[in-house]
Amino acid sequence: MKKPAFIVTETLLSLVLAASVGTAALFTADIKTKGGIIPPEWRETLKLPAPASQTSQPAQTSAPAASSEGAGTSSTAAPTEPESAPEPAESSPAEESLPSALEALGLQVTEPKNLKAQPKELTKYISDYGYNYDYLGFDHLVLVDAGDNSQARVFCYQKSSKGYWWNIAGEGKSLTDKAFIGEKGADFDPQPGSKKTPFGCYRLGDGFYIGQKPDTTYPLFEITDDVYWVTDTKSKQYNQKVSGAAEKDWSSAHHMIDSKEAYRFGTVVEFNTDDPADKKLSSAIFLHCGSAPTDGSVVIPEQEMQAILEWLQSGSKAYLFVTP
Repeated sequence: MKKPAFIVTETLLSLVLAASVGTAALFTADIKTKGGIIPPEWRETLKLPAPASQTSQPAQTSAPAASSEGAGTSSTAAPTEPESAPEPAESSPAEESLPSALEALGLQVTEPKNLKAQPKELTKYISDYGYNYDYLGFDHLVLVDAGDNSQARVFCYQKSSKGYWWNIAGEGKSLTDKAFIGEKGADFDPQPGSKKTPFGCYRLGDGFYIGQKPDTTYPLFEITDDVYWVTDTKSKQYNQKVSGAAEKDWSSAHHMIDSKEAYRFGTVVEFNTDDPADKKLSSAIFLHCGSAPTDGSVVIPEQEMQAILEWLQSGSKAYLFVTP
């Protein structure tokens, strides 16, 4: 993905509207912006149809049926033996569902009643960059306030059926103040090995998990022993997920199963994921679990990451916005 041109310093824009019948009179204005130009990624979202409903209440799924593997069964008694009541069959316990992180954190993911105003803090974030709500054509937003160092705050917003947004953690509250970005901070067009997180707005791709699957209908892939994420800039598969290493053309990749705590839950961030990827830009940018600065990904505590996956459902149009 190309650099999102949206942070500029003291940008001077000239707007000229030609006077004609049915149009406004000639108007020229000089505008100094704090932020700059609308990122092309946000413009693209305007082409998406508005969702029919934004209740986005996590689907409730029942626990899987008890496994029959290893279960005892009653057997027919031999003719020469007296009949006796069969002993109760031993069955494997049903797999327990993960406790809901949404409920544990008390997050508001159903559309609030009588919602008639935009959240003040989100309004400030977008207006600081010259945006308005018309540009937010998606319906879920994870906003990362990167600050001046590697520690960050994360906010989560959802769009209502009437176009109003709400903060799922509560008005003015962050989902977590214990988030981290790249060890060297954030920048535009971070290069491979720079240990920087990309500024900008990027679509959230597939989610992933290790072990027990979270309760969500959002597209997920399970990280198993044969899942790799290629980081070799000489490979044709640079910045792609691959399965197995039998026919590899790469010499370096994340063997994701080796990072069980970090990748317990997460999502792909669609930065430089075009095919082919730009070899001059970083790879393997994710939103995942963690408690320390990273090589470029955004990390948050595990429970909050699980909650985000439960919050995102099938059909969600979700973006990650990393802002200074």
